[in-house]
Amino acid sequence: MLNRDRDIVTPFLQPGEHLLGAASISLAPGIPHPPADLMPQRQPSELEQKLGRRFNVLRRAYAAVNPVSAAVGAVGDRMADAVPDSVWHGEGMAGGWHSAAGLFVRRMHEGAAATGTFAVTDRRHLVVVDGSRPWQLKEQYALHWEAPRQAVTLHRNPAGVLQRGRIDLHFADRSWAGITTPMPATADELAAAARHG
Repeated sequence: MLNRDRDIVTPFLQPGEHLLGAASISLAPGIPHPPADLMPQRQPSELEQKLGRRFNVLRRAYAAVNPVSAAVGAVGDRMADAVPDSVWHGEGMAGGWHSAAGLFVRRMHEGAAATGTFAVTDRRHLVVVDGSRPWQLKEQYALHWEAPRQAVTLHRNPAGVLQRGRIDLHFADRSWAGITTPMPATADELAAAARHG
């Protein structure tokens, strides 16, 4: 467990709770984006709207100056979108959007860019995320998701070249969702902490 991960999670521990393992995680490839009608609608702030307008102006200017590169980039984006991640990486979840796994994935997509710090304690599993905006200089961590230890089991699943740090979270309703850590050894530590804690 890296000191940085420990420092992020420690403020969110309950009195007497012991941290057994923590690691940076992201949702595994192969998990589709939740349907828009199941996600809360967030209005962009005034600053986000201004930045978005400036980005659109820059994008149009680039397309005018270099139309061939812009067209090739647009075609590449469409081709990447046409082939789902699950074709390259296998399934990333099972159980549907209203299952425990679906609720976990939906929660991870709520303003957190599907990344965070996953922690195993002697009582629960939890995810802490940085909710700060890109222009803010200081991180603003918040408890984003939690579940009792008995509600989730961690299964180490080192499948594929890009997913050697993969762990599947199996929920009591038989649904599951994959997460990945930056390094296989980190995934091994999390899985071991969940088994022996």
